[in-house]
This record gives sequence, C-alpha cells and structure tokens, in this order.
Amino acid sequence: MTGFTRPLGLNHAAFLTHDTAKTMDFYTNVLGMRLVGHALDDKVGSTGEAQQFLHTFFEMEDGSCVAFFELDGLADEPDQTIVPKWVRHIALSVPTPEALEEARQRLVSAGVDVTGPVDHEGIWSSIYFFDHNDIRVELTFQRRPLGDADAAAAKTAVEDWVARAG
Repeated sequence: MTGFTRPLGLNHAAFLTHDTAKTMDFYTNVLGMRLVGHALDDKVGSTGEAQQFLHTFFEMEDGSCVAFFELDGLADEPDQTIVPKWVRHIALSVPTPEALEEARQRLVSAGVDVTGPVDHEGIWSSIYFFDHNDIRVELTFQRRPLGDADAAAAKTAVEDWVARAG
C-alpha cells in the first residue's frame, strides 16, 4: 500500500474562458504550451448540474496543466458573469487509485463533504471538496499520460466548439 501522505504536485488549475479559440492561440502560440486534453459534456460530473462545457488542458514542461472551461450560454461580460463554483479549482495529483481512496476516507473522517470519485474521459479519477476558504480542490489520479491521440481529439473538440459558437 502506497498510502496518501500529500499531493504529488499540481495536475491542473482551472479557469473560465469566454473564447476557447483565443485561449488556445495564446497558450499554444504565445506561451508555447501544448494542447493535450479535453473533456466535453452536457453534465458536470462532480455536481450533476446540466451544463454544456468544453474543458481544455494546456501542458507545461513539467507535465502539469493550466485548464480552461468554456460554458455554453454564459454571458461574455465579466461584470454580468456568475461563474459556477465548480469552474475555478485546483487539481492536485495523487500517485495511485488507492491513495485517492485513502485521501477520500481521511477527508470524510475529518467531516469534509467529498464528491466522487468521478471518472473523466476514462483518463482521470477525481474527488472534489471545498477547503475552509471555499476554494474547490480536486484530488486526481491520472490513469495514463496524455499523448498525441488525446491532443488530436482535444484539437478537434476545440475546432467543433468554436465552429458551433461562431
């Protein structure tokens, strides 16, 4: 048993975008990051809320990612935008599924309300909770590295999203 002692490192930090095409251009062409993955759904796995979204992942040199959500139907003006609590979060990697379960049990034992584990695209298994500052935290076990096929699928998802939104 490997045990859960503390997170391995940052898996991703997620933010809102109103324009996935511009976000992709900036993070890939300006910063040189690689679009490596995506999640596309009509329902939020961790809350059950009905919401169509595209979640994109841009990889840094160490393998960690900056991620973005574009939500279908959300107003573009920041002062008019109410961002759902599940969008902004930090995701921390754990080494094994067993470590994820041990963390879940430890959190529940401490009285923390935990959602999951939730399967995302067959790649990530995650649990979700809020810290005392109302910051959403995701602990995630990534079953496999993201590769060229994932990057190609993410590119197609972005192109389809942009074409539909445009």
